[in-house]
Amino acid sequence: MTKAKTTKKPAAKNSVKKKPVPAAVKKTAPVETKPTVRHLEKKSAKTYQHLMGFKDYLGKEFLTWDLATAKAWELARAYGFAPIKTPIIEDLGMYKKITRSGQEKEFFTVDLDPGQKGALRPELTQGMFRAYLENKSEDSSLPTRLFAIGPVFRQEKVGGGRYREFNQLDLEIIGEPKPISEALIINAAYRYLKELGLNFQLQINSLGDSDARRDYTNKLNAFFKERGRRTNLCHSCKKALLKSPLALLDCREDACLKARESAPQIADFLSVESREHFSKVLEYLDDLNIPYNFNSYLVRNLSYYSETVFEFWPVGVDGNTNGRQALAAGGRCDALLSFLGGKESACGVAIGLERITARLKEQNAVYKYPDEQELIYVAQLSESARVRALLLFEELRLAGFNVRQSFSVDGLRAQLEEANNLQAKVTLILGKKEIMDETILLRDMESGAQETIAIKKVKDKLDKKINRKVGVIYG
Repeated sequence: MTKAKTTKKPAAKNSVKKKPVPAAVKKTAPVETKPTVRHLEKKSAKTYQHLMGFKDYLGKEFLTWDLATAKAWELARAYGFAPIKTPIIEDLGMYKKITRSGQEKEFFTVDLDPGQKGALRPELTQGMFRAYLENKSEDSSLPTRLFAIGPVFRQEKVGGGRYREFNQLDLEIIGEPKPISEALIINAAYRYLKELGLNFQLQINSLGDSDARRDYTNKLNAFFKERGRRTNLCHSCKKALLKSPLALLDCREDACLKARESAPQIADFLSVESREHFSKVLEYLDDLNIPYNFNSYLVRNLSYYSETVFEFWPVGVDGNTNGRQALAAGGRCDALLSFLGGKESACGVAIGLERITARLKEQNAVYKYPDEQELIYVAQLSESARVRALLLFEELRLAGFNVRQSFSVDGLRAQLEEANNLQAKVTLILGKKEIMDETILLRDMESGAQETIAIKKVKDKLDKKINRKVGVIYG
């Protein structure tokens, strides 16, 4: 049987012979379809929460935040502090040398240009000083008053009122070495906390000058290293003893508290000049009716502090203070400005807004502040008149008048120039003679006319010249 012969059909003209496609490559093109609701639900099944150490503000809690910041702006303007905003990232070198022992571990660092390292600022003060030195005018001889609000960042253990991102209100006076500078800063912080209705206690101490602090640190180091004392210290204090003996005074462990009872006091190492400086600060506080507690263990464990240091500690419903939850803290920091290249003196305060807000949250308060209105400037002509003028300033401000001052400035001419620059309608002038006569000079800044009035009638007189709008805090 013969096999049938098969013949191939001729290929179509101009046809191209296709190469076989490997099975592994044979895939149909995906059909583009819209995601279904089920797909979307699966994709968004993971929910996110804020990171530990960071905080949201919304709803009622944001209103308490708004209360704290609105009051800060009101007081800063009243006391003549100029607002300043600095970058969140600064040169790491600004913070590394002038800081507390071990704080460098808390920095959030950022790699910038080759060979340059930045840090998310751990506090506001350094950036404010850097900006002042970089932009200052050589023409001005008056003290500079700066104020800032903003976030700062620290990689520290969270909880108990501590966050990795938190906000500070910072007030600084630069170029005023006299005790009135510390008194004004303390007064501003005191009024801020008091007018928000918070319960607190002012703790204050003096570290003296750099020589006194160095001698005291050496003496304290030798004291805690004596046999029988070091072995009773907690683990953290044993480590701190090698680098920062002052930190031992701030420990709250029972054994460490007992050990420090017989420790040397820094007051024994102060120079005559430092004692006089501190006594004058306390005298100002007495005159301004600001209560305080002298705390010989308060050292503010930061290497740039000297002379006066202070903290505002919250007082609980049980009447006890909480030193671990300070609402505000500060002091004289000439060494920090010097480290950054400045020759002036400086002092300031940092106020923790998260801690303020936490306590305001319980008060259900909303702040309604006065609208901008015609301005009154309070001037003084002598050391004795300064405190009386400051008390009058507070009385008028709380009555709802829009008042300004510059109590760290001597000389009427400079104060009248500032009143003119602020476009004040009226300047009140208080000198030695006025104090003796219980009067005050009222100067119309537009006409230059002056009249003498009884100081007890000043509010009635101002009411006839200026319409005041009273700010209130209500629940």
